[in-house]
Amino acid sequence: MNAADWLRMKEEMAAVRTDRSVPVYFRRGDVILDEQECRIEAVGRGWRLQSDAAREARTVVIVFGASDLDVMVDDRFTEAEVLYRIVFISVNRDVDTQAEAVAVE
Repeated sequence: MNAADWLRMKEEMAAVRTDRSVPVYFRRGDVILDEQECRIEAVGRGWRLQSDAAREARTVVIVFGASDLDVMVDDRFTEAEVLYRIVFISVNRDVDTQAEAVAVE
C-alpha cells in the first residue's frame, strides 16, 4: 500500500471513532492518565463462565482509539458506571488502536 492509501484509511477510521467518541481516563495502577477520546462498542451480550463452584458473567467491549492511544493491558476505565479492564491490544496500530476490555464490576 502506498502513503495515500494509509492516509485514507486513517481518515476513515478517525471518522468512525469520532462519530460516538467519549472521553476516557485510563487508570494505570495509582495513576490516572490524561483524557483520551475513544469509541466504546459492546461485543455481543457478554459471556458466562460456569463451573460447579461459581458462575461469572462478563461484558466485553472494544475500545477504538487513535494509533498513539496511551493504553496498556490491565489499564482500567469507567464507562456508564461500569468498571472495565483492558485485556488485549491489537499489535497492528498503523491506522488506529483496537483494544478489548472486560467488565470487572
